[in-house]
Amino acid sequence: MESSIHSYEDVRRKRIEKNLKQLEDLGIAKISKSLLEVAKRESKQLKIHTSFKAKKLLETSELRRSSRMQKEAPSYCDDVVDSGNRRLHGLRSSRSEPIGREYTGRIASYEQKVLAQKRAEMLLNQLSTDHPSFVKLMLRSHVSSCFWLGLPTKFCRDHLPLRETKMILEDEEGEEHEAIYIGRRTGLSGGWRSFAVDHKLEDGDALVFKLIGLTRFKVSFISLVS
Repeated sequence: MESSIHSYEDVRRKRIEKNLKQLEDLGIAKISKSLLEVAKRESKQLKIHTSFKAKKLLETSELRRSSRMQKEAPSYCDDVVDSGNRRLHGLRSSRSEPIGREYTGRIASYEQKVLAQKRAEMLLNQLSTDHPSFVKLMLRSHVSSCFWLGLPTKFCRDHLPLRETKMILEDEEGEEHEAIYIGRRTGLSGGWRSFAVDHKLEDGDALVFKLIGLTRFKVSFISLVS
């Protein structure tokens, strides 16, 4: 049994040697060896590159393991003072005030709103007519929640710019607030909240807006409590 196994191995070895000799005679063995070495080098380089990319990805995408909430980016929009030492109320810090305000003030009746509107129109007639003016009755959406104040469309088209512009709202005491006028929507947004809250405006109050400059309103108030 052992002799037959040895005989088989001898035959197999001789066949391999014969085949190798034939490959060498044809020059194929050298080519095959060269291709095998090139393939080994490329495989090694690919493994190194893949390992490096995986390591960089892990470094640049480190997981946040803390259970604490990540700090918000600070907002630097705050009150500023102009060269005349008059206080301009800009956009408040998002961390110090909520975006909106739940309305807890007075709910004006229809009759009260009509009365405030008439009183504001009387005041408008008493004021100088040299400047474009209009009356705006306050609703809850103007003084709470989204704090958006839509202005009369025709007035805006006739007297205000179409682009987004910073407007100055000057009250009866000369105090100024800065607000953002959005021309394509004909209304006041950023900064109007500060003006409404500081003056404790409520549903049913009426305001007289007088355009005394290209980007400046003089604002007078008719409050239902007055």
